[in-house]
Amino acid sequence: MAAEVPDATAWLDFEQPPGQVQTLFFDVDLAVRSKIHRGVRLQWLPRTPDGERRLRRHMRVLDKMHVEEIVVERAADGSWVQRFVEGPNAGTRFMATFEPAEASMTRVRMEAFVGPKGFAQGLGKLSPLGLEKAMKRLLGEYKRAFQGYQPGRARGAVLAALSGANRWAPAMRALDDGHRRSVVATLLETAWSIACIDDAPDEGERDAMRAVVAALWNTTIDPVAEERMVGAAIEAVRKQGAATRCATLGAKLKMLGFGELGVHIAALVAEVSHGLDPSELDALRTLASAAGVSDQTLHDLVRTTEEALAGGDPLARMSTFV
Repeated sequence: MAAEVPDATAWLDFEQPPGQVQTLFFDVDLAVRSKIHRGVRLQWLPRTPDGERRLRRHMRVLDKMHVEEIVVERAADGSWVQRFVEGPNAGTRFMATFEPAEASMTRVRMEAFVGPKGFAQGLGKLSPLGLEKAMKRLLGEYKRAFQGYQPGRARGAVLAALSGANRWAPAMRALDDGHRRSVVATLLETAWSIACIDDAPDEGERDAMRAVVAALWNTTIDPVAEERMVGAAIEAVRKQGAATRCATLGAKLKMLGFGELGVHIAALVAEVSHGLDPSELDALRTLASAAGVSDQTLHDLVRTTEEALAGGDPLARMSTFV
């Protein structure tokens, strides 16, 4: 019988030997207790009559709570397997192998086998990108569980990722002061709102915003003003709902003539600390649609942002998605 062909493959290098990395992946209690998967809550369920131990997985996608049941198990060859058994992605499974690499390192290679319902189908044409981001984020979260996130290291990469935004500078300079203030306020409001979609912004996202402001407007964010903007973004998303908030901001960006720049900055801030997951990608898609930015342009912005953020950092060694 021919070997099953995966729908997607990604890999990431860890600076620990295979035994330690395997132990982390199979420590499901750690994932439940420490919430290493941002925006996801896991809960143990009673064993089924056949002895299977499932987890209930809660993840908010815009204004809807997606509830799934998954199983994490060890395959006969020692591979890590996560199966989606109930919910919108039922039938899909992720498999990870642990390969010895140079200098006591481990290459974790993850393969996805998509079930009959597909994966992240609510994203439409961006569903393959949603699968890619889910895999890469999962790998990155396990790596951060070992190492911890160091937000200061994001700044140089953020500046590289913003290099393409320089083409908007002439249009920004041509605006009168009132119009320019309105554009800047909307760009910041949009980025903070995307950062608050699934949780309050973490230090990595805050650091990215400070770098964005310094790079594009040659100024700094006052700590009091930062807290005020974050609080206002959280409250607006809570009151309006994530989908309505994204659509409203996208329409405002389009009216101001800076839709693509707003989506670019929002994608960067969402990507910089934990990587995009399908829920954030869904929010970006809603924002982009209202801003007059096509799915293909959004796809390209996400791709170039990810590549810029990963460039030159040996701790961010991750495959080009296959």
